[in-house]
Amino acid sequence: MQHLVKRQKKTSKRPARRPVWDHTHIIFFLMGTCGLVTLLVGFALAWFLSLDIPDIRTVDDYRPLVTTTLLDRHGRPVDAIYRENRIVLTWDQMPPLLPQAFVAAEDSRYWQHGGLDVWSIARAFINNLRSGRRSQGGSTITQQVTRSLMLSREKSYFRKVTEAILAYRLDRMLSKQEILTLYLNEIYLGEGAYGVEAASRTYFGKPASRLRLGEMALLAGLPQAPSRYSPLKHFSRARARQRYVLNRMAEDGLISAEEARRAFNEKITFQPASKARRTMNGYFTDYVRSRLEQLYGREELYRAGLTVWTTLDSELQERAVRAIRAGSEAVWQREQTPQPPQGALVALDNRTGRILAMVGGTDYDKSPYNRAVLANRQPGSVFKPLVYAAAFERGISPDLQLNDAPLSSATGTARSGRRRTTAIPGTGPQPCAKPSSIHATSLPSSCCVKSA
Repeated sequence: MQHLVKRQKKTSKRPARRPVWDHTHIIFFLMGTCGLVTLLVGFALAWFLSLDIPDIRTVDDYRPLVTTTLLDRHGRPVDAIYRENRIVLTWDQMPPLLPQAFVAAEDSRYWQHGGLDVWSIARAFINNLRSGRRSQGGSTITQQVTRSLMLSREKSYFRKVTEAILAYRLDRMLSKQEILTLYLNEIYLGEGAYGVEAASRTYFGKPASRLRLGEMALLAGLPQAPSRYSPLKHFSRARARQRYVLNRMAEDGLISAEEARRAFNEKITFQPASKARRTMNGYFTDYVRSRLEQLYGREELYRAGLTVWTTLDSELQERAVRAIRAGSEAVWQREQTPQPPQGALVALDNRTGRILAMVGGTDYDKSPYNRAVLANRQPGSVFKPLVYAAAFERGISPDLQLNDAPLSSATGTARSGRRRTTAIPGTGPQPCAKPSSIHATSLPSSCCVKSA
C-alpha cells in the first residue's frame, strides 16, 4: 500500500506592520510646523518694524528738510540756507497742469491703480531678464514716494518687494491727491533742487505758480535722470524729454495737439541766479547761519522753512565786493606777489550797529573762510579806528600831513634804571587817511586821552 504523504505547507505568520506616524510623531510634527511658522512670522514682523516707516497719516504730518530764505533790508532775496533745497507747496498753490504733466510722464495709470501697477512691474521684470541687468523699475508714483521717504535707492528685487508693500499701505492711508502732493515736493529734479518749487526757482528764477506749459513739461521730464536731462548742461536731451511729456499729455487728453505744439515752440529762458547770489553774499550767509543755529537750533533751521529779514543792503554789498576785489588786484599788480592778497570788509550803520555789507575774502567759491569774522586782527589794525575816530571828533582833517619818519618813544624802565626806547622806521610825510600804525601813534596825545 502506497502511502501518499501530503506535505503540509508551512505558512509563517508575518508580524503586523506598525504605523510610521503614531500620535507622538504627529504631535511633534505639528509643534515643529507651528514653531517654524511662528519664527518666520516673527522675522517678517521684525523686518517690517525695522523699516522705520514715518507716521504720515495726512499731508500735515509731512515735515521734510526745507529751505530757509534770507531777504535783505528791502525784501529782496539774498541767499538760501538748506541741506536739501526744498520749498513745500500745497496742492492749491500748484498750477493745475503741473501735476498732470508729471503723471503723464511718470505714471499714466496713477489715478486707476492701487499703488502698484502690475503690468508695468511685469514689463520691467521681463525687460530686465532680457537685458541681464536691472535697468527698469516699473515704479509707480506711490512707489517713488515710499522709496524717497523710507528706503534707499539701491536697485534690488528685495527692495522692490519692500517698496511694493509700503506703497500698498500708503495708498490706503492717503488720498491720490495727497500722495501726488508729497511726490511733487519730495522728488529730486537736479541742480540741488528738491520739489517743483525749488526747481522752478533754480532753473527759471520764478515760482512754480508762474510756470508756462513748456516749462512744466521740461521739469516733468527730469525725474527719470536729472543729471542726464539737465536743461542747463544737456539742453538737446532735455528738449527730447520735453517733447515726450507734451505728446503723452496730448495722448491722455490733458491738452490738445495744438497746445502741445505751441508749448514746444515756446522760448525757454533760464535764470539760474542762486549761484551768483551765493558768490556775492556767501560770507554773510554763513555768518547768519551760525547766528540762526544759536538762536533756533539746527532742527528748526532746516525743517521750519523760515523766512529771515536781514539788515543787508544788496547794493552796498555789491559795491563792497567790487571794492575788495579791485583793491586786491591793485596790490597784486603793485607788489607782484605770487598770489593775490585777501581782504575783508564790514560796513555798519553807525546809529544802530546793523550790518549793511560783509565781505570775508576776494572769492567765496575759492575760499569760503570768512576773514571779516574769523581771522585774527593785528594789534595795530585794532587800535587805529579808535585813534582816528577820536582825532576826527576833535576836528583833525583826514588831509592832515603826518611825518612818516622813524619814531622813538619811551616804553618802560630797563634793569639798568635807564629809559628804554623803541624805534619805528618811516618813509616820509604821508596823509593821515592812509592806514598806518605809525600815523596813529604820531597823532597828538590830546586827541585820544579824553575820548578813549
